[in-house]
Amino acid sequence: MPKYECRVNDIEQLRLPQLYRVKTSCGDVEIVFEMHEKIMTINKGEELSIVITSSKEECMKNDFCGKGHVVSVTKLEDVYRVVISIAGILVVLFLKQRPRQPYSVMNEVYVGISKK
Repeated sequence: MPKYECRVNDIEQLRLPQLYRVKTSCGDVEIVFEMHEKIMTINKGEELSIVITSSKEECMKNDFCGKGHVVSVTKLEDVYRVVISIAGILVVLFLKQRPRQPYSVMNEVYVGISKK
């Protein structure tokens, strides 16, 4: 179960009302995800804990828990990109190391996000 300790670097409003994109750095991993203002409010500079797991119970311990699927795993230059879709809302991980489980296309995963 990958767990990332992250810092919010940037927040960008999207064209859809109340939807925004959060850009985080988590050590040598970058995670970019979309969030709706009514679900969770996140501010620049905040510390987050992001968990990606196959366990619903583990995910439910977080402030936000979403069930999604791994849509793609690609390598662009020296960076691996993992795209997870939670009902159309995207979570994108940028990894320097080759991704392992649970990052296989069509795997069902739960994404948990908590503020520290």
